[in-house]
Amino acid sequence: MSKAPDFSYTPELVKALSETLIKDLEEKLKDIVNIPGPQRSFKNTMLAFEAAVSGFGEAVNIPVFLAYVSDNADLRKAGQELELKISQYSVDLFTREDVFAVLNEYAAKGEKLGTVEARLLEKTLLDFKRNGLGLEPRKKNKVKKLMKELIGLELDFSKNLREVKDVLEVSGDDLKGVPEDFKARLNKTEGGKYQVTMNYPDYFPFMDNAENGEARRKYEALFNNRCSTANVELMEKAIVLRRKISKLLGYASFADYVLADRMAKNSETVISFMDRTWAKLKKKGRKELRARLKLKGGEDKPLNAWEWRYYNNQLKKTKYSIDHEKIKEYFPLETVVKGMFGVFGEVFGARFEPAQLPVWHKDVRAYEVKNADGAIAAYFYFDLFPRDGKYKHAACFGLRHGRELESGAYELPAAAIVGNFPPPSEGSPALLQFDDVVTLFHEFGHVTHNIFTRAKYGKFSGTSVSRDFVEVPSKMLENWAYSPEVLRRISGHFRNPAEKLPEKLIGKLISAKNMDSGLVYLRQIFFSLLDMRYHTARGKVDTTRLYEKLMKKISLIPMSPGTHPQASFGHLMGGYEAGYYSYLWSEVIAADLFSAFEASGVMNPATGAKYRELILAPGRSYDEAGQVERFLGRPAGEDAFLKSIDAA
Repeated sequence: MSKAPDFSYTPELVKALSETLIKDLEEKLKDIVNIPGPQRSFKNTMLAFEAAVSGFGEAVNIPVFLAYVSDNADLRKAGQELELKISQYSVDLFTREDVFAVLNEYAAKGEKLGTVEARLLEKTLLDFKRNGLGLEPRKKNKVKKLMKELIGLELDFSKNLREVKDVLEVSGDDLKGVPEDFKARLNKTEGGKYQVTMNYPDYFPFMDNAENGEARRKYEALFNNRCSTANVELMEKAIVLRRKISKLLGYASFADYVLADRMAKNSETVISFMDRTWAKLKKKGRKELRARLKLKGGEDKPLNAWEWRYYNNQLKKTKYSIDHEKIKEYFPLETVVKGMFGVFGEVFGARFEPAQLPVWHKDVRAYEVKNADGAIAAYFYFDLFPRDGKYKHAACFGLRHGRELESGAYELPAAAIVGNFPPPSEGSPALLQFDDVVTLFHEFGHVTHNIFTRAKYGKFSGTSVSRDFVEVPSKMLENWAYSPEVLRRISGHFRNPAEKLPEKLIGKLISAKNMDSGLVYLRQIFFSLLDMRYHTARGKVDTTRLYEKLMKKISLIPMSPGTHPQASFGHLMGGYEAGYYSYLWSEVIAADLFSAFEASGVMNPATGAKYRELILAPGRSYDEAGQVERFLGRPAGEDAFLKSIDAA
């Protein structure tokens, strides 16, 4: 059994890592290349390459992760530098003619392989081809140079967002309407002003509740201008580089280059899917907009970007009498986590037990994930509260891929949820808004993909699936947060844990689920089509102008004058470029998969075991559409999704 990961890195150790690890990998590659042609086999060529690359990835995973979570600024900096070096080296690795040649030499033998082994060879060769191998040397070198330049732009963009220190200073009057516990945790200036940061745990409660519209307008303007001076330019340069790369590789656009190895296959499929869904949601979205404008006091005016969260929240309070500040009293973090472990432990046949394992910060909690027979299946970590220099959003980080080692033993996977939930305040434990509960379930869906993997090869392990499938398990688990049975199990008033969320409130939460689904999904379609337009454009893209035009047309809410929201649209500079559509695409598949649980009962362990075996365990070992079809007994469709959001 493999040990839990170690996090005891120093800045000096991380700085020295890249040279050591690259040198070690180069030696292994040299050995593979030097094998005489007649002696080539799957084991000494393809498998040796896969094992070397997976081992290399495992060795850098945690030091790079520490760049996002460490409270040591020097260690974060060393981790960021390592991430850049390794990302650039990976371009070198997958543009090596000698390695590509020997893999092709082995492939040409036509050895009969198992399904997964044949797929491993096919996908590995494709990685090289997508980096320019097979092109004439001049073009190949140009692709390599542009890819390295692009990585630098993307990492700078993300670093700028992580290091944001802007605050808005507001008066006590500006905070009228906000929750008292939110107000209590804000820093104050010597002059008595309150400082509101650009972190989501500040932004959402303020924009949802602050009665002063001018204060919300100022905050939204500052929030949607984060890093605009540097990041707009970085994004526009990146879009140009991506277009150049895709053209050199023979694709019509960068979107088509990206999608060729995804479920969707091409930009035409994505745009058609979005247009089709947009057409079905327009009516619902316009109806929801009218209801919010009526509350504002006139349907002849726009609903501004600084108003839609506020009036949405007011409508929830008036139409459904939902007071989220009251509801969160029933969701203490400890109670939710314990309940969530119980629910998904039952569904997936596992236990989540607290364990004394190495961690990267005193606030981190570690767990051993055990199967029904008591054997450890994986390691899992929670890092849930904000701190300086830490990643600002909620995310699941895969810390170690599950894979079969040369010894025949299985490397146990490890994953962490990194969040920025409101911390405990004086007289109150950490309490979660219902949206936070849904977020927690979402990220735990990614965790299940990581920890329940049984993929043989690291390349196919856990979340290493097509980007338009990676959100399926996370969107799937969100559905449990709307089950009355589950809500009873994960709730308990912080002053009296035996007091569960009242049935009346459970009914209201479920009824309110789709009160804004039209506007919410129109916003998702806007982001998806914006991404596609950025990455199918033939000429220079004015990212601000296009954002402004599409936001009003599709989401029905205008962009605030003078703002640059794209400067903080991290997805498009962090792995989801030409891939934002995958959230909605995945949600449609997830809704169909969840329909099987609705039919059998959401706590049904037999359905859970089938889902774990057919969807989670294989990772990318098989075609994802085929995995879905095996689970459902038919191809996935859109009916279950449209029904789930009252748009059927």
